[in-house]
Amino acid sequence: MPTYVHEGIVYAVEVRRVGDEIEATIREEGAAIRTYQLTGQAIQSGGWMLDAGELGRFRALTASQGIVRYASVNGDTFTFTVAEVRSARKGARRGHSTGDLTAQMPGQVRDVLVSEGENVTRGQTLVVLEAMKMEIRVSAHEEGRITRVLVSKGDVVERGQVLVEMAGKD
Repeated sequence: MPTYVHEGIVYAVEVRRVGDEIEATIREEGAAIRTYQLTGQAIQSGGWMLDAGELGRFRALTASQGIVRYASVNGDTFTFTVAEVRSARKGARRGHSTGDLTAQMPGQVRDVLVSEGENVTRGQTLVVLEAMKMEIRVSAHEEGRITRVLVSKGDVVERGQVLVEMAGKD
């Protein structure tokens, strides 16, 4: 079962098809197991409209780059890191950049909330994008220092384009 890290918490996620439904089981480290029954319909933008019964309907878009996974659900963006690869690669960094933050999908930069040299905390919003009438907040995946800001308000960006470069905190 694949495991992912989001805001320092490890999640094991299993998604399987059961007839016409999707069953998603999430095991959060130190918490109860949650299982969701979903039905889904592909939408033109490449995402899904998911119905989770009494939890409601959700528009979901996903993207990945390397070991990072992005999910936009009703306009809220979440960033996950593949746990096994993350821990194996952590020691190999040896002072290199802690990660470049990229655009999850094509869009326009609505706001840049940081500048070069600024120290940031995990989860802090760095850049706000607009894509397909959704606001996407690009947040720091860990504590660090901004080494380069490569976009400005109003720029049009492509999926995978580097927006901000970060290094480990001084």
